[in-house]
Amino acid sequence: MKKRQDPSTLEDRDKPYVCDICGKRYKNRPGLSYHYTHTHLAEEEGEENAERYLIPFHRKNNHKLKKAPDGSVIANGYCDFCLGGAKKTGCPEDLISCADCGRSGHPSCLQFTVNMTAAVRTYRWQCIECKSCILCGTSENDDQLLFCDDCDRGYHMYCLSPPMSEPPEGE
Repeated sequence: MKKRQDPSTLEDRDKPYVCDICGKRYKNRPGLSYHYTHTHLAEEEGEENAERYLIPFHRKNNHKLKKAPDGSVIANGYCDFCLGGAKKTGCPEDLISCADCGRSGHPSCLQFTVNMTAAVRTYRWQCIECKSCILCGTSENDDQLLFCDDCDRGYHMYCLSPPMSEPPEGE
């Protein structure tokens, strides 16, 4: 007979990265870094709409994956960052949706360049929480995972040829 685990223990194991400021939990270091940058740094820098970044992260923990009858993920019909409200550009934008969980975002809310936006529309894009290495297919060792500035795909430093020992500086 298996011992029943406490749900908080399961969350601790599944989301080991914890924000020191607010206690939000993430399954990988990039997710935590993104959270910190877009919530706490935004607040410190006094961005006009810093509070808009807080909403998606509170909702992320309660995100319900929706699947179509064929098993494919159903994308959110709203931006997880601005919730469909006014965007930085003031122009309508098509959403970019995660192929694994369905979370969506406007390219401007995701801080994507025009080139990156075009690139992510050509493959099964993954959000920061779902990102895996395009070469080995895993999200293990996420502290070794780099994100391409041109296409936003993930690559482990050790999967590259030749392997990298340190992340590159700058873009």
